[in-house]
Amino acid sequence: MQDANKQIIVIIIAVIAVLLFLGILFLIMIWAYNNRKQQVEVEKLQMKHDFDRQLLQSTLEIQEETFNNISQELHDHVGQLLSLAKVQLNIMEQRAEQPPDSLREVKDTIGQAMTILRDIAKGLSTERVQLFSLAGNIDQEAERINRSGATHVVFHLEGTERPMDAQGKLILFRIIQEALQNVLKHAAAAEVIITCKYMTDLLYVSICDNGTGFNVEEALSRKNGLGLQHITSRAAVLGGLANITSSAGKGTTITITIPNV
Repeated sequence: MQDANKQIIVIIIAVIAVLLFLGILFLIMIWAYNNRKQQVEVEKLQMKHDFDRQLLQSTLEIQEETFNNISQELHDHVGQLLSLAKVQLNIMEQRAEQPPDSLREVKDTIGQAMTILRDIAKGLSTERVQLFSLAGNIDQEAERINRSGATHVVFHLEGTERPMDAQGKLILFRIIQEALQNVLKHAAAAEVIITCKYMTDLLYVSICDNGTGFNVEEALSRKNGLGLQHITSRAAVLGGLANITSSAGKGTTITITIPNV
């Protein structure tokens, strides 16, 4: 009788052990499945991120090629036509016994147009942007806008400027250009303040205007919010983050933080 009881106990223990083993094996299988599922999701997100990054990079390259073509056309064709027109006016002025004041005014207008044209061509040229430092490019862009009288741009540089790779500098400068163009088109601002602050582990850039302001979420959801979307996506290419804050009547501030420049 005791032997039979022992056999039953042994069988029960064996069954419990097998059940525990199967339970543990089942839990391990569930854990492995969930872990693999998470890895697949991470890989899918990484693949999407890489694809979006490559797509944006290709878009930026196409855009830069377009900018260069426009810059070259402005310099080689439109600029030459304006120069020729100015020469012709000079000849007319010299031949006329009493040249009218309007002739000089036209010459001055053409001269201003040529200056603006050269400034625009310089800002669009990829090679020229890469030739100067970030601060140098921002200075030139601020001077160009200030000369136009559209608004007043103030640039502050804090800390010691550190060199950036040519591509990163170009992308960051295009972000700032995009922000300034948005101000000129929509903000009706009297002043724009650009700040570049070089910190230990990151570069902080802000573009702040005192214009009309807007609802950021509504603007991003509309087609005319593409400029704002370009700013955030380009910052992401640099491994940084762009933040846009604005409200009606209180202006707009765009901040960009880029680590380890």
